[in-house]
Amino acid sequence: MKIGVITSAYPEFEDDPHGIFVHRLMREIVKHGHEVHILVPYAGGKTKYNLEGVTIDRFNYFYPKRFQRLAGRAGMIDNVKEGALVKLQVLTFLFFNIIHSLRKFRDMDVVHVQWPIPNGLGALFLKKLYGIPYVNTIHGEEVYLSKRYHTIFALKWIVSNARKTITNSSATRDSCLEVGLSGDNIQIIPFGVDTNFFKPLKIPKNENKFQILSVGYLIERKGFEYLIMAMKEVLRKHNNVNLKIVGSGPLEGRLKDIIKELRLENEVEINKNVSDEELLHLYNSSDLFVLPSIIDSEGNTEGLGVVLLEAMACGLPVIASTVGGITDIIINNETGLLFNQKDSQDIAMKIVFSIENKSEMNKLAENGYNFVKEDFSWKMVAKSYINCY
Repeated sequence: MKIGVITSAYPEFEDDPHGIFVHRLMREIVKHGHEVHILVPYAGGKTKYNLEGVTIDRFNYFYPKRFQRLAGRAGMIDNVKEGALVKLQVLTFLFFNIIHSLRKFRDMDVVHVQWPIPNGLGALFLKKLYGIPYVNTIHGEEVYLSKRYHTIFALKWIVSNARKTITNSSATRDSCLEVGLSGDNIQIIPFGVDTNFFKPLKIPKNENKFQILSVGYLIERKGFEYLIMAMKEVLRKHNNVNLKIVGSGPLEGRLKDIIKELRLENEVEINKNVSDEELLHLYNSSDLFVLPSIIDSEGNTEGLGVVLLEAMACGLPVIASTVGGITDIIINNETGLLFNQKDSQDIAMKIVFSIENKSEMNKLAENGYNFVKEDFSWKMVAKSYINCY
């Protein structure tokens, strides 16, 4: 089968986090003997390349090319706020998305659209002009953007013409139904995790320090400020606790200011993005993983929480907030612990419980590991997508 994928984020190299979960799915589909071609906007770097058997083609969407800003690594939601020139690029992006889709994907058996808003128009034209069927994957941001910019009609149009629409979690599916999308054609297939790579390793842990790990893009909806503030309370009861946050993003300076204001420079650190090998080591050398995601000021939240899956696949106990698709992964008191969003006191309580009840947390970690292996491996996810194709 020849599969064309239209997306707005895709990595340039193996450890590049930009759209990495899309690549991991497509890499797995290639292993099943299928041919995969990616169409993605230019975001710097290479324009044509092959990554682990997947062929990638990047297109320019504004001229002069040096002024392209919409599809940068911060993501379109954040980039579009930069000014009038970037807002104009939304229109040119839609135009060139259609043009390049028609040029590159006329001989595909099926087209797969990641984020149908703004990437679905090219697939819609391919269907109308050449009869090529397409499927969508909705990650959650599309619904939020459609409500914010009053384009629900466009999302409904693209979804209604798709052969199938897939959401990454039950929470994302619910948000689709809330805005009037038909549930008859919406299927849930979660993101996956490479359980052959992310796995428990025999790495000695620091017996003198309880190491907490959190990973994610440094933006409002990740809720890192609430985790940092929780550390102040945790350290009142246990002074041998460290927090490491791995990630980069626009709130890095603000988060470092909070760390300094609370005098936590010795207990809390922020590391830039690391390689998969380094991340695997961090998961295995930590004692607890925390994902403090929130519903942000514009109504956006966590679609699923892939880093939770990675941590659980490594046998690490996890705690997280009760927002978005997180509750598809963490069943409270079975595969992890849940806390209220934006509640630093509740976060602190759950961390303290984790420190003081290691045997119980180890049992939750074992349950979580088995749950991820059974339901969230990329092998299982890829089979579900191939069946859909």
